[in-house]
Amino acid sequence: MFWQVRLSRILGSMPKLIVIGLLLCNYAFGQDYSHVFVFLNSKPDKAEISEEEEATLQKTHRANIKRMLIEGKMIVAGPFEGGGGIFILKTADAGEARGWLETDPAIRANRWDIELFPVSFNRGGACLAKEPHEFVKYNFLRIYLINDIANYKMNEPGNNIWSLVPQDILMSGVFPQSDGGIIIHNSDEKVNWFGENQDERIKLEHKIIWVAKGSFCEPK
Repeated sequence: MFWQVRLSRILGSMPKLIVIGLLLCNYAFGQDYSHVFVFLNSKPDKAEISEEEEATLQKTHRANIKRMLIEGKMIVAGPFEGGGGIFILKTADAGEARGWLETDPAIRANRWDIELFPVSFNRGGACLAKEPHEFVKYNFLRIYLINDIANYKMNEPGNNIWSLVPQDILMSGVFPQSDGGIIIHNSDEKVNWFGENQDERIKLEHKIIWVAKGSFCEPK
């Protein structure tokens, strides 16, 4: 009881942004991160190589993906329409995930800008799709939080705007602290996914992604 009173006095004396930062850290460390989400972002300034070299890199890139799937390190892999793509790796350690990625010749050749985020799934999840694979397209939303206050409001217990997301989505996942998250869905409707004040809280990036059916644990 003493430490609760003491903590409330300390927090009460701090600037609001510092208090929010402490609360965000507490939220982030409380998450159960089970996988690492990898973005392979299109790199406009990548080095020019011949078509033959590009074809060889793509062939070895696909072979490396297949090997990692067989080894159980990778769960999901798929490209975005227009370039780039994602991996979902079966580790919660971003450092370990980065080491696994170094086995990919195309990544070593710096063909993409790579981002890695531990992810906690709050709807659905990531599953290894069963063969034979049927590649289908999904709607993909990347969620950027506008600032720390928006991040706090988004994740605050009792005021969790993730709960506003429609129940029929396939998967949603949260990244640490102010890194945002992702949503996979099949809806063609343009909706305010996070409530009426959505534009004051977050920025949404819409893409189409192609992955094997069942990758988000939906029935095949």
